[in-house]
Amino acid sequence: MNDRPTVDTKEVLSLLSDEYALEMLNVLVEESLSARTLSERLDMSRATVYRRLDRLESAGVIRSSLAVDPQGHHRKQFSVVVDRMQLMFRSDGVCLEVDE
Repeated sequence: MNDRPTVDTKEVLSLLSDEYALEMLNVLVEESLSARTLSERLDMSRATVYRRLDRLESAGVIRSSLAVDPQGHHRKQFSVVVDRMQLMFRSDGVCLEVDE
């Protein structure tokens, strides 16, 4: 069984050229945060944050988990799930090799 995360190479490359997604990844690599906290910390609209989070999660770069805050509210927390990505050029095309 392969324990490596599955990433969508084309989508990841697209996201890495997106300044908002990159800013979010730079913060999420340090700590897991909610969309609301990301929006406030990065001074981005919630719509922008949610769109990028959806794309990053679909691409396999981040993961969400449910967290309960001290007031009892349930919120999704987002965290980066890859430690390293290596862009590979092969005879069958471009791919990303990912380590968790």
